[in-house]
Amino acid sequence: MPLSLKKLEKILNNKGILPKKYFVINKLLIYIEVLIISSVDVCLLYIPSKYKIAVEHGPNVFKLSYIELTEEGNIPKDYGGELDNFEMENQYNELDIENNITDSSSNNIAEKLEENYNHPVVLKEKNNENQLRGIFRQLNRLKFCVKNLKYKVCIIFKNYMCCIRRDDTLEGYKTNRISENRKIKFMVSFDLETFFDKINSISDDVRTIREGIYNVLNKNHTKNIKNINNILTQQKNIAILSEKIIEKKKKFSENLLQLEKLLINLSISEKKNVEKLLEIEEKYSNNGDASLHSDIQKTHQIYKYETELNRINVVKKEIITNIMISKENIENISLQTDNICFDNTVMIDSVLKNFSVLSEL
Repeated sequence: MPLSLKKLEKILNNKGILPKKYFVINKLLIYIEVLIISSVDVCLLYIPSKYKIAVEHGPNVFKLSYIELTEEGNIPKDYGGELDNFEMENQYNELDIENNITDSSSNNIAEKLEENYNHPVVLKEKNNENQLRGIFRQLNRLKFCVKNLKYKVCIIFKNYMCCIRRDDTLEGYKTNRISENRKIKFMVSFDLETFFDKINSISDDVRTIREGIYNVLNKNHTKNIKNINNILTQQKNIAILSEKIIEKKKKFSENLLQLEKLLINLSISEKKNVEKLLEIEEKYSNNGDASLHSDIQKTHQIYKYETELNRINVVKKEIITNIMISKENIENISLQTDNICFDNTVMIDSVLKNFSVLSEL
């Protein structure tokens, strides 16, 4: 379908969405990393193959290559292969934009941690292989949160993009540039047709999904720590560490809340200053006084409010930067904690069972 990049960028800009990075395969646009300015959320806009949008080389253009995935679990037996066939719906609940997330329980440790993993994958990448496997397993769990939504999730790590497709299968890409940022982060993704269909609610929907996933990760962090405490004999150190992580996440969240409040207040102040400028223009255009004294008064008043607007914009940019950093910190600590706790719970249980077998020899 005919749709130029300039036209798409204009539509995005008109809706307060700023394109940041372009991801291409064979010079055709696949994903656009965008910033929703009103909520300071960074997302991925997927361009379906029927929209042939060509993109040439540029500083913000990233070439993608596919990561080959197979249906074999090439990880430790009691963790990677068999257990990946169980469902995770009891822990990684589907997100509902309008309703609260519910929770239910299951029986043994394996079922609590991995239920209905229907698509075990393994990565034939040698570099960062273990961490990337963990990310794909994490996506395989998180897909239950968005399985009936048009919004999906991608996890970004170094120069790798690991994504949930529209049909809830997984796909992975490697970019041609290595990122200096070593933090793991996730982005809500949506395709171009969803964007046009939900154009007026994208910002609210993305925020709801992001917060819902935060809640799922936090809930499972607490669950998995509890499971680890039940497995290990020395629970004290783990409990202390967990409290520190929870406290750190709490501080990040409180800081984010304060920054968002500041951004709202600045936007209100900005609006008032713009209104004052319009009032001044209207006042001096209606009074018919074209004297030098009148021009000096007008210029002085305009300068006052424009100076304040410039100050507000500088502070606003700084707050937006800090909001993005705070969100990045929350994403990194939540995703890493979820992965570490999940892995360790199953691994330690397997180790203890192996020792019990060893004692019977």
